[in-house]
Amino acid sequence: MITEISNNYKSDFLRIEYMLGNTCNHKCSYCFPNNNEGTFPWPDVGMVKENLGHLLDHYRDHGKNTFQFYLVGGEPTIWKDLPELTEFLKSKYNAYINVSTNASRSLNWWIANADYYDNIEISVHHEFVDIDHIIKVADMIYDRKRHVVANVLMDPDHFEKCKDIVEKLKTSKNSWGIIAKGVLYSGQTRYTEEQKEYFNPAEKRAPNLLWYIRSLREPEYTRKVYIIEDDVKKRVPNDSWIMLNDRNHFRGWTCNLGVDFLEIYQDGTISGNCRQRVYGMDHFNLYDQEFVEKFSPEIKPIVCQKDTCECSSEVAIKKYV
Repeated sequence: MITEISNNYKSDFLRIEYMLGNTCNHKCSYCFPNNNEGTFPWPDVGMVKENLGHLLDHYRDHGKNTFQFYLVGGEPTIWKDLPELTEFLKSKYNAYINVSTNASRSLNWWIANADYYDNIEISVHHEFVDIDHIIKVADMIYDRKRHVVANVLMDPDHFEKCKDIVEKLKTSKNSWGIIAKGVLYSGQTRYTEEQKEYFNPAEKRAPNLLWYIRSLREPEYTRKVYIIEDDVKKRVPNDSWIMLNDRNHFRGWTCNLGVDFLEIYQDGTISGNCRQRVYGMDHFNLYDQEFVEKFSPEIKPIVCQKDTCECSSEVAIKKYV
């Protein structure tokens, strides 16, 4: 029985996943609900900078000094004010900026904007992918000495097609990383035992080591995940192992959600990815006009109230029975 999950993050680390909107030019069949409908407008960048700055200052007062942002959508690169926000987070908080993108913007757009990010995660979706374009964008980012990885979403219903995409990506000029990523349907996996074997290992092409060392700026990519099972501590291959092996059920556990990890939703709600409140009975919204006056919660672990943890980063948060 697993009784604890931990990682190698330092105590001053805070990861914030920020869902900037739900407008996307892709409509993937396995996408999380409400992630591509276009029902939430992009936020006002001035208001975001003021309120988000206050939130980060509050966490600084509680010992957090290393901030990592994971910017997602929808497709975040569609938002015209994204460069202004990332410049603010870099200049004032020296934040690590990770963006999850389908990389469908033009090559010229990426040439103009790639340097805003410490890490660019390209999500490769078999239903919409332009493989040649993905290779051109990733090769350019590689040449700029920015960290880039292609995450191929392995749809169990089109598994062989997804495997072919992995092989075609390997024909790129540069050796950036390629990772096979699992998908969930209503919180459940649908992989056969043979398909599960494909994820061992999930890394389908390791990046050039010298480039990797030079480009790696972000603590997320040095993460190591550990479990204590039957009183024995051991490292697991990755957070996907916990989910693929159905070990992602933590109801009643104490969890560092709200201490080491936050989710900001498209409507401004601050919670866990699982939508659980992270500040006890208090509920905060980043887009509240009185946010600066209201936001000063106690920062402490919570007790999990959810049956299933569906977020890979949340799975890796320190938690214990």
